[in-house]
Amino acid sequence: MCFAKKTTSNERASQKSPKNVTLVLAILMASTFSASYSQSMMNIALPHIADKFGVTLSIANWVVIGFTIVAATSITMAAALMSRMGLRKLFAFSAGCLAVGSLIGVLSFSFPVLVAARLVQAIATGMLFPVVTGVIAILVGTDRRGAVLALNSGIIGIGQAVGPLISGLLLTYFDLHIMFIPTLVLGIALFAAGVFVLYNVEDRSRTPIDLLSVALAFVGLAALMYGLGELTHDTLPAVVGLVIGAVVLAVFVVRQLKIKAPLLNLSPLRHSGFTIGVVLVMFGMMGTAAMSLLLPLFYEGTTGDTPFEAGILISIPLVAYGLLAVVGGKIFDKKGIFPVVPFGYLLAVIGFFGIFFTAQHVLPYAVLAFSFGIYVGNSFIVAPSKTMALNLLSKDLYSYGAAINSIFVQIANSIGASLFVGVLSADVLRETAQGMSRASAYGVGFSHALIISIVIAVAALILAFAYSWKMRKHKAHAQATGDPNRFNPHS
Repeated sequence: MCFAKKTTSNERASQKSPKNVTLVLAILMASTFSASYSQSMMNIALPHIADKFGVTLSIANWVVIGFTIVAATSITMAAALMSRMGLRKLFAFSAGCLAVGSLIGVLSFSFPVLVAARLVQAIATGMLFPVVTGVIAILVGTDRRGAVLALNSGIIGIGQAVGPLISGLLLTYFDLHIMFIPTLVLGIALFAAGVFVLYNVEDRSRTPIDLLSVALAFVGLAALMYGLGELTHDTLPAVVGLVIGAVVLAVFVVRQLKIKAPLLNLSPLRHSGFTIGVVLVMFGMMGTAAMSLLLPLFYEGTTGDTPFEAGILISIPLVAYGLLAVVGGKIFDKKGIFPVVPFGYLLAVIGFFGIFFTAQHVLPYAVLAFSFGIYVGNSFIVAPSKTMALNLLSKDLYSYGAAINSIFVQIANSIGASLFVGVLSADVLRETAQGMSRASAYGVGFSHALIISIVIAVAALILAFAYSWKMRKHKAHAQATGDPNRFNPHS
């Protein structure tokens, strides 16, 4: 049975007029800006949180890890809730969560309440990212989809740049609680826009929500992220956490494949081309997630910058990423995935190596210069890889493909937050206990975490080249034979 209000064909045509679609896309992209701002706003504050509440960096990092776990769990429900509630109600609910979580943050005066605020905010991010991608795939044709998805990725990048910058300013000259006021305002504004402007782009149905699957996703991700974060602190409990997380997530996957109404339709993963595409997105986001957390720790812990100064240094390459993401999408629309994605990973590899060597000599501006390679490289990775993956799916799988892509991104963010910051935190505790200065200890931890990033980036470069070359050959063969059905990237 459909929940949607019945409309005449003329009303439907009016709703989906080019002008109305443009307005809808503008509101949706404003929401992804707000979601990315919310996700990145605490990256600059970890040293301050650790000092203010008397906890280690690893514990303070749960304002980031907890956020990504809840966001990833919310993503698993996004497609089902979209079908059940429709775009308008789901958007209003998500914006409301952003506002409520921000209000809790403004009023928080203890670490547990601060974490709670972040968890409520994370519901909004988890819902908005896949919903916006799915709606773009529905409303925009394949001839322009790459550019529009790239524009959306660019706006996400701008949100990631503005978040640390504004938060650093507010944290340096005001207080931790004041950092939540911008997201409170954004949440209220988006709620009003969603209620009065948005409409449902698909028919609604009584899609069931499998609560056991929700619990499995949350517990599995939480255990996995705990294990990654504590691996260098408490090895045995961390390994137990990793094992529990892997087992629970495996049960989640098996359940999705067996039940009649899965929380998350995993059938897009049966397409090898789609799967590799979202893995490339994940690897790209893992690198930038790691840098967005590690660079503030380096600037504040090693070179002694204030949160505001560190926010400026972080925001500059992120703005470049946001602007150039549109270029990457346009190149994809014209040329395809080769050579744009391998080129992006090549830039990222150069950036990681450059930061590794310059950070050891505490050269902050050289580190800044090489960080451009990572972020600019990502502007040629994320949107083209995501668009390639979605283009391989049928229309009925767009929303599920978008949700899977967003989950992979959140997993990348979680790994970046837990593993890399965990390594740095363990090094700081160990080295300072042995008499090393705090600044030098931060530098040692930063270098060790970068080694992991370099290995991942090199592996991703090899995969990107092989995958994009295969996609290029398939497309060229299909064009030569004049038979579009010969282009079968799933094989």
